[in-house]
Amino acid sequence: MKKTLIGIIIGLAIGALGMRLLTGAGPAEKPAEAAKAAAKKENPLQLNAAKRDAAGIVLARPASATLTPEVKGFGRVLDSTPLIALMAEEETARTALAASQKELARLKQLFASDTNVSAQAVEAAEAAEARDRVAVDSAHRRLAASWGRDVAGPNGKSLLAALEKGAALARVDLMPGDAPPEAPKTVAVALAGSDEPFPADVLGLAPVVDPQMQGTSFLVLVREHPLPAGAPLRSTFAGAGHAESVLVIPRSAVVYHQGSSWIYVLGEEDTFERKIVSLGRISPAGVAVLTGLDPDHQVVTTGAQQLLSAELQVGMAPAD
Repeated sequence: MKKTLIGIIIGLAIGALGMRLLTGAGPAEKPAEAAKAAAKKENPLQLNAAKRDAAGIVLARPASATLTPEVKGFGRVLDSTPLIALMAEEETARTALAASQKELARLKQLFASDTNVSAQAVEAAEAAEARDRVAVDSAHRRLAASWGRDVAGPNGKSLLAALEKGAALARVDLMPGDAPPEAPKTVAVALAGSDEPFPADVLGLAPVVDPQMQGTSFLVLVREHPLPAGAPLRSTFAGAGHAESVLVIPRSAVVYHQGSSWIYVLGEEDTFERKIVSLGRISPAGVAVLTGLDPDHQVVTTGAQQLLSAELQVGMAPAD
């Protein structure tokens, strides 16, 4: 009887311990499971109109734009002091040549009329005229070699006048294989980091190829926009081909994740969808979207980065 009672007590103890273990594991696991379930149910990309307004999310449909072909390049503002010095040297040599030519003509005329002018004086005047002619030729050749024949041509005086009024001389370089369809007259340039282009006159081809770019280079004159020497520039030439219609969106609508470009569009049940897109040119109208966007999409133009951060925090973003 005593052994039976002891067995009953041991069985009750083991049963109680088992129940305790079972009931003890439940409360520890339930909060974690509940949190996971709540996270699955709570979608950070599902926002109604009120929540979107509170979060500052702005939607807009893509705009249509017509883009003409362009050729992009890079450049920098040059120090025009060496050019001005060479132009001044050539002008001084031309002035001296004009004076020596007049003196030679005067002496020849006097010598022919048996005036008191010796043949030796005429020969000295001829030598002076030849010396000044060589000086003009030397200055002009050095100017053409350093800055190109277009700059050293007949428009040199007008160029010098423009530089004296504050115009900036710049050089723009294109990538190998890129070139305007014909000899360009103007080009749009902008300071690096700025989206405000301004026109510049193309003076002609640069006499020396840039060792890094190895493409076609031009010298340009920027009027009415004082620029410091050495300032980096971006250039845009008109390209060959026909204009094309594209969809454009603001640059703020694009987010980047693991090397890809993405946008957020509003889908069904107030849920945003992240879509991968391929981008084209950037223009004042916005950035062109080549693939991944439809005209009827409502695109997040403000708050796209906010949505991506919320998506990454809950681990919804895929490994792209």
